[in-house]
Amino acid sequence: MKAAITIVGVPEDGCTSLTSRAVNAVAQARVLAGHPRLLRWFPQFKGTLLSMSEGFRPWLNQLIDESEEGDVVVLASGDPLFYGIGSTLIKYLDQRELCFIPSPSSMQLAFSRLALPWQDARCLSLHGRGMSGLVCQLQHGDLFALLTDSTNTPPAIAQHLLHYGETSWQLSVCEQLGAPTERITHYRINELAELTCEDFDPLNVVIAKRTTPNFWGEHGQFADDDAFEKRMPQRGLITKQPIRHLALAEMKLRPAATVWDIGTGSGSIAIEAAKQSWQGKVFTTECNDACYPAIEANIAAHGTDNVTLVKGRAPEALAELPAPDAVFVGGTRGSMADILSYCWQQLVGQGVLVVTAVTIDSVVEIHQWSKQNLLNPKVQLAAVSQGVPLAHYTRYQAENPIHLFIFDKSATQQGNNNE
Repeated sequence: MKAAITIVGVPEDGCTSLTSRAVNAVAQARVLAGHPRLLRWFPQFKGTLLSMSEGFRPWLNQLIDESEEGDVVVLASGDPLFYGIGSTLIKYLDQRELCFIPSPSSMQLAFSRLALPWQDARCLSLHGRGMSGLVCQLQHGDLFALLTDSTNTPPAIAQHLLHYGETSWQLSVCEQLGAPTERITHYRINELAELTCEDFDPLNVVIAKRTTPNFWGEHGQFADDDAFEKRMPQRGLITKQPIRHLALAEMKLRPAATVWDIGTGSGSIAIEAAKQSWQGKVFTTECNDACYPAIEANIAAHGTDNVTLVKGRAPEALAELPAPDAVFVGGTRGSMADILSYCWQQLVGQGVLVVTAVTIDSVVEIHQWSKQNLLNPKVQLAAVSQGVPLAHYTRYQAENPIHLFIFDKSATQQGNNNE
């Protein structure tokens, strides 16, 4: 079956680098559609022109109408299936009605210009997106292509990395790839951060190459308690390392998980959760404004730019947050039952709620809440003792025992189904 729409990828030098197959597709088309910047390469076309100049949505509706008669060619930049219009057309049209004739993508051209093998490289698109989570994702590789836009410009990217201490990179800004005005410039993070968007052509891609080895856990995951800034008293307001490990293991975090950390204190749970859920989002809430400077400093120092500090009292402060895959409750300020009820309601079907308690009063509150809601959590009592010096001997010093209540929503639903 002949495709109703052929999508032709056009390089930045226009017709010069097009294959004969692409040229023939345009020559035989009844309708030629695309952005005016690409249509200008075919002034000789005598059929119907369908320009995006009037807006994307009207253009797409007309394109779908024209596809019923067939012989439509859509012009796209580079490879239409690489962050291009191809994915949009697939949503609205049968894939069997589409044929793709790509040109090299911006990512492919950039790595070829830099003579860098790119089979292990990753591409991160910032086009139309925020930069939240960029640093966390960069910690999981050594070579990246970053697709920019008018907001997420090369200098803005460098400034973001600099804020989170992620400076062990060479950034190569590749402008107008494939065009006669092509330009490639190399920068260190601090050099690029001092420039402005006016220094670069809007059509650019940034190649990030790591310059020093990276250990994924060095800035958060498995960190000692002393690695976190804390509000006085220094030994307080932090979930200690052994308890963090137990709680995070029970939360069963996936890379793209959404996590809530309630009553965060210093942010230690949120930061280590962010390292595990490096493609996801972590929201950490705290109502004590004296804690905010330490939390914000820890988020920046540990490079966890996928953590958002929510300033306010739970559960009211949780109202606008996306549904969580996992929730950790470390502090409630007297609103235990309300917080647990709200979190349990918002938790996704396979989610896990972990609650810690130090005092007998909190233990009783959590236990009563679970009974009232007919829940049967896993309960653990963790009593950790640390070795400390005593003259030329070593003795144990006990930490406060901590109760952990683990509520698994999938197990609860399974139990209800079996009744």
